[in-house]
Amino acid sequence: MVARGTMDTDRAPWLLAVIFDYGGVIRREDREDYAAIDDAHGLPRGALWAAMHDVPEYRLSREGAIDRNAYRLAVRRALAKGPGDEARADAALGALDRYTAALPPVEPEMRALLERLRAAGRVKLALLSNAFRGGTERLRALGVTALFDETLISGDVGVAKPDATAFVLAATRLGVEPSACLMIDDQPQHVAGAQAAGLRAHLHERTRLAELTVLLEAEGAFG
Repeated sequence: MVARGTMDTDRAPWLLAVIFDYGGVIRREDREDYAAIDDAHGLPRGALWAAMHDVPEYRLSREGAIDRNAYRLAVRRALAKGPGDEARADAALGALDRYTAALPPVEPEMRALLERLRAAGRVKLALLSNAFRGGTERLRALGVTALFDETLISGDVGVAKPDATAFVLAATRLGVEPSACLMIDDQPQHVAGAQAAGLRAHLHERTRLAELTVLLEAEGAFG
């Protein structure tokens, strides 16, 4: 077995580290699930996803500039655009809270993949996620951080994807060059940001786990 993050001179693969996004990769976050909440509460399809991800406060919250409550109020305002919409917005957000709380912190298939990578010991592993301040401790309490060598939560480190600084920071924390890292993310703009920072990157979808596994196997991540 090759030590984590070192080079096997007989094989000399380029890959020394794999960096994973959290929501949409390690944990389920599906637009169709959000759309189902829209349908149930009389909102246009895509309204809840857009309110959560497209308001200006989204980036501010992920950079740690504002807290979760300020962001939540901004999302509520985006959903409640007309008279009487506040109750509908509150009901939709409550349904989203229940949906999120019911999800396992790590999808079983992804947990199996991470455990296989850790057992092989061929690459270092990091989690790089856009999330609120305090996210690192929340994920530690859920046992998620134990699966990774490094965990970087944007609200805690003060920089969010797709800023190139976020990807370079992850590589630096792992002690490898960006060019030796593979970023796994479900957002095209984050994949592009990783590539601009000098990393390789793979656009992941929940239905394409087999494709990701084949890629990791081809790059020697399992030894």
